[in-house]
Amino acid sequence: MMHTGKAATCVAAALLTACAGDGSGLDPNGRPGDGAPAPLLPEFESIQSNVFTPICAPCHSGAAAPLGLRLDAGASYAMLVNAPSVEAPTLKRVAPGNPDTSYLIHKIEGTATAGGRMPLGGPALTAEAIAVIR
Repeated sequence: MMHTGKAATCVAAALLTACAGDGSGLDPNGRPGDGAPAPLLPEFESIQSNVFTPICAPCHSGAAAPLGLRLDAGASYAMLVNAPSVEAPTLKRVAPGNPDTSYLIHKIEGTATAGGRMPLGGPALTAEAIAVIR
């Protein structure tokens, strides 16, 4: 009878280990997600997740980031908000509450006086995405 108890304990432990998973399919709070992408909202975290990380960070990350502008999640806020633009030093990269003087807006709208529209070589962001970022 003692061997049956050990066997049951081993089976239970194996089942619990098999159910541990890697967190795939869970939202940031550990609840099951529905698999649909989160909507783009006018909040920095949402813009990071929906725009900067998937679209901008492949080029704008690490030591080789163009003009030193890193847009990966760990660096983007400090690199953007109230930081002077390298291409247009009289403008902030992002001037909170003032999108018309935010160089990021000029770059994604294609109205900057230097360099190309971002994302460079890729499709333009949608008007809806630009409106949310503004």
